Amino acid sequence: MRPIAEDPIQSLALLPLDGGEETERQWLQDSIRWLKNMPRDRRTEGLRRLAVDMEKLPDTRRRFQQIWTRACPARLLSEAGLPEATSLPRELVARLTRRVLPHVEDELDLYAVLHTMDLNAADARWVAGLDDATAAAWGVLLGNSEPHVLAALRMLAVRAASIGLLRGILQAMSQRCATESPVMNLVDAAERFAQSPDVAARDALRICVLECQAAAVMAFARLEQSGGVSSDLVFRLDLQLAQMQRMEVLLRLHAGELDPRRFAAMLAGSFAEERGLHNLVRSSVNRVARQIVTHTGRSGEHYIADSPKEWWRMGYGALGAGAITAFTALFKYVLAAMALAPLWIGIAHSLNYAASFVLMQFLGWMLASKMPSMTAAALSAAMERDDGMRLEIELVSAITRTQTIVTIANLLGAIPAAIVIDTLMQWTIGNPFLTTEAALHGVQSLHPWHSWTILFAALTGAFLWVSSLAAGWTANWLALHRLPVAIAQSRRLRRSFGNEGALELARIVEHHCSGVIGYTCLGVLLGLIPFVSVFAGIPLEVRHITLAGASLAYAASSLAWTGALPWNELAWAMAGLAATGVMNFGVSFALGLWLAIRARNLDTNGRRRFVSALWRELRRDPARFIWRFPPRDGSAQ
Repeated sequence: MRPIAEDPIQSLALLPLDGGEETERQWLQDSIRWLKNMPRDRRTEGLRRLAVDMEKLPDTRRRFQQIWTRACPARLLSEAGLPEATSLPRELVARLTRRVLPHVEDELDLYAVLHTMDLNAADARWVAGLDDATAAAWGVLLGNSEPHVLAALRMLAVRAASIGLLRGILQAMSQRCATESPVMNLVDAAERFAQSPDVAARDALRICVLECQAAAVMAFARLEQSGGVSSDLVFRLDLQLAQMQRMEVLLRLHAGELDPRRFAAMLAGSFAEERGLHNLVRSSVNRVARQIVTHTGRSGEHYIADSPKEWWRMGYGALGAGAITAFTALFKYVLAAMALAPLWIGIAHSLNYAASFVLMQFLGWMLASKMPSMTAAALSAAMERDDGMRLEIELVSAITRTQTIVTIANLLGAIPAAIVIDTLMQWTIGNPFLTTEAALHGVQSLHPWHSWTILFAALTGAFLWVSSLAAGWTANWLALHRLPVAIAQSRRLRRSFGNEGALELARIVEHHCSGVIGYTCLGVLLGLIPFVSVFAGIPLEVRHITLAGASLAYAASSLAWTGALPWNELAWAMAGLAATGVMNFGVSFALGLWLAIRARNLDTNGRRRFVSALWRELRRDPARFIWRFPPRDGSAQ
């Protein structure tokens, strides 16, 4: 192959007539690169001179137009800026592959050539700002673009219809069956317009596109109303909407309603967006995150006491949860003393934690540290409303009141229960549960400055947040697949358990499945992660306020048996226990609120007003945030 000259006109004149597509592709790529590398203030002049020189040389102009036609402009018009896969994971893999791995370039394809040019937003602005003379010269040079526009419309119609007729998409649509979907008419309308591109056929296709867009938007609304969203389903609906929006743009271009420079700038900008991953995942993931946050917030509403009676009821339940935690801490020490490999010890600890937490779930008892991320999601839902921050302030006060009673009750249940258990052991076996060395280590490990307690407590807060996401995701999945309804209607389950048994099983799944998954996730994180981290040489530990309170009670009771309590170290350990609670609650609540705000796209001004109003109310009436309920007929209500 002959070397390419720097001047594209000379290069085109030197191309052999039998050079094949690879030679033509290289000329096209080198010519675009020549223009892109030109200084920005000279680029427009270079583009104008290129068009003028081609007009002066008829053979060169015909060769260029031949290359342009063979370079598949229809693919550029229909695919630029749109995902090539029909699922989010596949599209992510495809884009990462294009970024990392080299690929063969032996075909004359304008879309593939532009993909290698590293186009950016500045290039798109330059195209949009071209003067009328340059744009007109290139419009004449490129010739009639109508066949390419018609081909692109047909391609987009087929692809959009294939997505719209997928079973998952049809189930989200309002139509009862596939034949009622407007996408059934989309391909036929595009074919009729391609065969007879007149005003009537164009208007008919435009109406069909609008109907398909409306159906997709309604599908999004139905998904959110049903309470369950799939990232894969959302991605496909977004892709279908994007394809129909491109069809609408092409119809406007064909009708002369859109400046070709704006369209070309849009295509140039779309290549810049294709290289990024943020915009790709933002829409699909954000919708799913919003639904997860919504389900988490609904769960969080059950963690908020609305009346003094409910407040005391939660406190009594938290006493029971604390007592269960005392046994959890007991088994933790027993399992740690076993001569097992670290992995199996971690699994045993995970089962211990998960069994305790799941038992609390079925008994309806609450663990304080599980509440913050749940209640943060409920708070973010209230922040969307415009009511002068009244509801938000009342919700925060209800959250802190409930958190206060449940935390105190957890500790009042865990610490005395641990002391009673240790005392019974002392009477039974004649010595305390822990040795003096183990008890001293337990006290010293909670020192806020001489240990990593605060850092470990923050890590535990992050684990609590992750477990709430697991619970929210499970609730979203149950709603998406309507599993409780399916269980209640299952003929196999009704034959096995009877009608009432199937209904009861459906009720259990609906009310407890997400909580069980969340608590199981928390148990695995608390039990397994510290032991798995040993393999990486990172000595991680967990600091959970209720578990730490029970462990400290075991240590103090064992040391009291010897008659030499280290009061100074115990005082520091109590300070570390308080710091553990603050970090557990603070980190979990902050992460939950951050995700909820991001998923709901709340503006920063509203957040500032909320913080300011909250601080004013806290200074005016601090008791409201700890124990006192506002009067039923007061303005706070």
